[in-house]
Amino acid sequence: MSVVAAKKYPDKLEFAADSIRVNGYLTENSRVTGDEQGKLFEVNDMIIGSVGHVMELSFMQIFARNHKPSAATIESVLDFIVEFYAWAKKKDDTFGRKNSYLIGMGSEIFRVSNSYLVEKINEFSAIGAGQHFALTAMYLDKSPQAAVEIANELCIYCSGPVNVITKNLNTVHI
Repeated sequence: MSVVAAKKYPDKLEFAADSIRVNGYLTENSRVTGDEQGKLFEVNDMIIGSVGHVMELSFMQIFARNHKPSAATIESVLDFIVEFYAWAKKKDDTFGRKNSYLIGMGSEIFRVSNSYLVEKINEFSAIGAGQHFALTAMYLDKSPQAAVEIANELCIYCSGPVNVITKNLNTVHI
C-alpha cells in the first residue's frame, strides 16, 4: 500500500517514497511530514526504501544501524537479508517476511522481493501498490520524485507528501 522508486544516474542515486500509512484496507492514514522519513531512510551508508508492514520496516531501521552488506553485490545483499530475517525472528517469534525493499549502497541499487529474490538494478525500479505507475513514469524519463507524485495521483493506495533522498556519487575525472 505505497510506492518507493529509485533511479541510478551517472552521478547520483535518487530514491523517492510516498507517505501513506494505512491500517489494513481502511482509509485511516497519517501522513509523514517534516523531517520524518517513514518508508525511506538513510543509515550506515545505505539508502533503504520499503513497502509492506511497518513492524518489519521498524526492525530493518534498527538492524541497519549496526549491520550492512559486506560489499555492493547481490550475494552480499542476500547475506544481509538472511541475517536480518534471522535477527528479527529472534526479537519477535511472530515476525514474518512480508516487505519488499530498494537498497542503495555505494553506486548500486538492489531490489529485494519475495523474501530472498535480490536483483541488481541497472537503471530504475519501483516497488509497492503504485509501482506500475512509477515504472511507467521513469520509463518516460521522469525522476523518481515525479514518478511517485504520478503514482500518488493515480493509485488509491499511495499518498503524499513525497520524501526524497539523493546520494551524489563521487566521480573522478581524468
